[in-house]
Amino acid sequence: MSYSDLPFAYGPFVPHWVPKQYIENYFSAHHTDQYLVTNTTVEDVSKIEAKQPNDSPRWSLTLRRSNAVKKQDEWWSETFDAVIIANGHYSVPYVPKVDGLEEYIVKYPGRVMHSKQFRSAADYSQQKVLIIGNSSSGQDLITAIPEEAAHPVYQSRRSPGRWDGDTPPSGVEWKPVISRYDSSGTIIFSDGSTLSENEVDKVIYCTGYKPSFPFWNVQQNGRQIYDYRQDRLVGSYLHTFFQDIPNLAVIGLPRVLTFRSMEYQAIAVARVWSGRRSLPSSGEQRQWEANRAEFTKQQGRKFHDIPWDNGETCEYLRALFDIAGLPELNGDGRYPPVLDARTRWAIQNLKKYPEPKHEEERDGFVVVRSPEAKDSLHFI
Repeated sequence: MSYSDLPFAYGPFVPHWVPKQYIENYFSAHHTDQYLVTNTTVEDVSKIEAKQPNDSPRWSLTLRRSNAVKKQDEWWSETFDAVIIANGHYSVPYVPKVDGLEEYIVKYPGRVMHSKQFRSAADYSQQKVLIIGNSSSGQDLITAIPEEAAHPVYQSRRSPGRWDGDTPPSGVEWKPVISRYDSSGTIIFSDGSTLSENEVDKVIYCTGYKPSFPFWNVQQNGRQIYDYRQDRLVGSYLHTFFQDIPNLAVIGLPRVLTFRSMEYQAIAVARVWSGRRSLPSSGEQRQWEANRAEFTKQQGRKFHDIPWDNGETCEYLRALFDIAGLPELNGDGRYPPVLDARTRWAIQNLKKYPEPKHEEERDGFVVVRSPEAKDSLHFI
């Protein structure tokens, strides 16, 4: 999970404040915090058309900062030669559309929430809770909340998750997807079972997030940057570059090895933008996007999800690795990190939660035994 040149001192699975401090320390360690402008919102990103035919367009950014002394917002604009969008994709909660949900929210204010709002299991002491979803956030909550909430804690699942065994954990009852919310306050599931208004105090949606680019000026820039129907970037290459906008890049969007994949992306972008490396032809980039769209459609997966187990992560990182190339002989430029045997072993064997296969728990971590396993634990 860490960048290759500054490992976590804490371990691989940490509370939220540790990664925050890690990022701040990373800037300080590289003496780049002097270039940061914080507490500032990017309100608009607009293309400035080039005056000469062969010149690249520039970018005008409209920025806003709150002035606590004057008790008013300050607005200004700055111009840049290139823009990297790195605003993440875990900020805007996604809640699927369900018949009657909007009326249910109005009828029971504060009852329905998203996992983004979760802070502590103690907040749900003796409450009757329905958790919707069983991916990462759903697993986090179904592990923590039953220690405080009234039993059973209900979990609505579309299908078995990677951490699910044959039976639910103690204090948990599995339910199928919700068909609709009735006007009486009853929640009706796809198998016909129900939960009445008195059987639920909290409904927590653990249904993920959507990327958001509210600052992108569609009219000025001539096109959308993200297609929400297809749930993917428009005209991208390797989830990083844009086929028709050479001085725009996105870092941190694909769901893959956090920080480590961002490092590969950042080095590749730096090499290309410095003129030391080049991308394939626009035709090859378009073909990559078309192939990726067709492949993920056949697999029933999201365009920007890159799993480890089937080898896609290594294939993706190798593509970025090849673009980056070597640093210069005098040491200028950064070398992309290697996925050596130790790192691969850690990715494959260290698990946050047990999975239903041959595993053992050691020192608070779950270890999957494999022929390559050693006696010591290795942290990413």
